[in-house]
Amino acid sequence: MPRRILCTLLVSVSLLLSASLSLHAQSTYGTVAGQVTDSSGAAIADAAVTLTNVGTQEKRTAQSGADGLYTFVNLNPGNYRVDIEKTGFKHFARTDVTVQVQQSTTVNAPLQVGEVSQVVEVTSQTPLLQSETSSLGHRF
Repeated sequence: MPRRILCTLLVSVSLLLSASLSLHAQSTYGTVAGQVTDSSGAAIADAAVTLTNVGTQEKRTAQSGADGLYTFVNLNPGNYRVDIEKTGFKHFARTDVTVQVQQSTTVNAPLQVGEVSQVVEVTSQTPLLQSETSSLGHRF
């Protein structure tokens, strides 16, 4: 009988530990990532990327890598704006970028040749379908 109680106790403790670990691993943050390219599709390195939380006006900055890729992680859910600048190209602006819990939002930026003072503003809605995964985001 004592062996049965000990076995039940060990199973119970194991279940509690595994449940607490899985809850701890869940995140309330999202991600914004993308690639900066020119009109021919070639990657643009060292472009200045600024991500602004529209609600709080908090700004984060990053540089695109040699492959043109940039990433912002651990973002609180909300609406954001992406601005990208590179000398010799028009300023790129994307509004209404929605970050959701545990979702990655992609904002690719095809820069057009021109002066930085010229702005290309993209105002289309970010799609809820995440093409990188099989998940579907929800708006609240």
